Amino acid sequence: MDVLETAYFVCVLAIVILSVLLNAIIIFTIIYKIKVTKLPHVFILSISIFDIIHTLIGFGAELNVLYGIYSLKKSFVCIGASFVTFFITASNILKTVIISIMRAISIKWPFFYIKYCKTVKVRTLLLFFCYLYGFLWPSFPLIGWSKYEIDLDKKRCSLDWNLTHSGSLSYLITVFLFCYFLPIIGLIFVYNAVKEKVVSKCTVKRAQVGTNRDILEMVYLKLSLWSVIFYFVIWTPYASASLLSIFKIKSPSVIYTLCALFSKLSAISNALTNCYFNKYFRNHIKKIKLFQCFINRNKESNDNVTL
Repeated sequence: MDVLETAYFVCVLAIVILSVLLNAIIIFTIIYKIKVTKLPHVFILSISIFDIIHTLIGFGAELNVLYGIYSLKKSFVCIGASFVTFFITASNILKTVIISIMRAISIKWPFFYIKYCKTVKVRTLLLFFCYLYGFLWPSFPLIGWSKYEIDLDKKRCSLDWNLTHSGSLSYLITVFLFCYFLPIIGLIFVYNAVKEKVVSKCTVKRAQVGTNRDILEMVYLKLSLWSVIFYFVIWTPYASASLLSIFKIKSPSVIYTLCALFSKLSAISNALTNCYFNKYFRNHIKKIKLFQCFINRNKESNDNVTL
């Protein structure tokens, strides 16, 4: 294993450890501290569970290839890991978009949100739709629309970037539109809608709405902005790789290694944007005994320095 491969797997290992830790704390906090089943919490819980599975399966598969435990030529292993990864990725992208839309609706049309969006039926249908959406895209290559192939850097199984299948071109174009372009347009639209609500002087007076409402709107604006930024940074490399393939432009294999590395960062960015950048969620984290001990020790050390 050369220096570049060693550096790559060290980076991947660091991402896996950090993402598992962050998402495990989220799962624990939602289940044992928040103890509610509102739509955002259910979606965030699902995203965190999926992200842990995603990072562990992806890292495990690449380690097996690295140490020669199995070959990528074994199609069932290659296709299985790629299918699960694609399913989780597409599903989590849609969940992120829906969470952002629900936040915008709760700010712009709070009565509509309370009456319809908070119901168990709507929550179940939306979650089912995300799972179905995530399941359909990796299923198409299995039924003849494109196919799975060994990635150009030989580290994993991926999509048919070389367009060796007759349906790969149309498939990559469709995936680019529905799994990258439309989601980012949706996130930008939500950000603009929330920003318009926050800065507008023609809405309900802040004095009548209350301070908490004002703070909540600012928090949602911040989360919407970071959702757009992280989504663009993390998924633009893979979108660019798709465009290179669509226009049949040859590119070095290291590009696809970087694409895979950036995609793994989504497990961390999802945790940050959905929870850790949210002051209300951080307040729940502070209730965990381990963090309380850390906070108290930090206060004591600061007091001693002050004295």
